[in-house]
Amino acid sequence: MPGETALDSTTAIRYLNGDRDVVKRVLALPRIMLPVIVIGELLFGAENSSRPLENYTRYLNFINTCTVIPMGKETCIFYSRTRCSLKQKGRPIPDNDIWIAAQCLEHRWKLITDDEHFKYVDDLAIESW
Repeated sequence: MPGETALDSTTAIRYLNGDRDVVKRVLALPRIMLPVIVIGELLFGAENSSRPLENYTRYLNFINTCTVIPMGKETCIFYSRTRCSLKQKGRPIPDNDIWIAAQCLEHRWKLITDDEHFKYVDDLAIESW
């Protein structure tokens, strides 16, 4: 699935909140890849919200329209290499984001994100909407 587009939590939340530009772009994608860690972050956000039942159902409906690929040994290899590289550069990023980057690197997905720190990850294709 090289060349696919994956959404980071920031972009998925903008979509779920009805950001017109993001909704238009997401709906134009042939397929939406959702890293496994993003699902965990979204569901935590729903459960931790002031309207957990409403948000949890809405988020699950969105997740069910996306393509989700499990993580395996290869993802772990990309994670360890990415984390070591970031440490050597003195540019640590949140652990969940290293996992997201690792899954995108493994599958050669472009990551749509608003988080600037993903720029520190070597060879990660990113785009901000």
